[in-house]
Amino acid sequence: MTTAPPLYEEYEVLERLNLKGYELESLLNVGIIAPVAGGPSGAPRYCAETIDHLAAPEQRTRLADALWWDFDLQRTSNIPPHAPWARAVDLPFYPFDDEEQQSWARRFYKLKKACAPFPYPYPERLARYRSRMEDKATKTFERKHCIKRPRTTKNRKISVGRRHLRRDMSRAEIRDLVWTKTMIRAAADLGISEFALRHLCKRLRIPIPTRGHFNHKDPKKRPPKPALPPLDSIERNTDPEPVR
Repeated sequence: MTTAPPLYEEYEVLERLNLKGYELESLLNVGIIAPVAGGPSGAPRYCAETIDHLAAPEQRTRLADALWWDFDLQRTSNIPPHAPWARAVDLPFYPFDDEEQQSWARRFYKLKKACAPFPYPYPERLARYRSRMEDKATKTFERKHCIKRPRTTKNRKISVGRRHLRRDMSRAEIRDLVWTKTMIRAAADLGISEFALRHLCKRLRIPIPTRGHFNHKDPKKRPPKPALPPLDSIERNTDPEPVR
């Protein structure tokens, strides 16, 4: 029997790192910290090993850099002028100390400062970034501790289309579309090519009509719409990519 990996509640993170609530929120916004699980009530929980690592004295300056860095001065008041913004450190389960994370923090803080005293003007971008960081942290944490999440594919949505025509559809909705009109017209409604639509149906195991299906003058003589087969044969741990 394997023991569950230790997790911290939010108040424990604030105590261990000696942070205030708004400081933790700032670290979450730039991806320095991210929750890896949720409690029974949905409250976020954090990896205890990572939080303990961040509580080390050598990490305090790094957290202060992330909170108080002034991009106009290119430095903070509590570190030497030649010191870099983010030091190369080995953080378990959090692969965010890279150029992408630093670039996001730079854009986030600059725009937030430019719009002060108002909040960050693009909350939807911030929500997408935090969701991506949490997903990365959770997947890395689960791989580290061999945790397998139950797959929920019943109501999973697939992004289909291109540019402003893109929309999220379920397997059942795609199946209903290809069984009510020809593949060429169905693909045109989605803004993709017929080949892309056939490839999507094949990848998601969506049955498609045979050639000549819509040539029957009497619709009652057409073969009925089949049920959707299970997705067990689709490779695990890979979400369907957006179809262009």
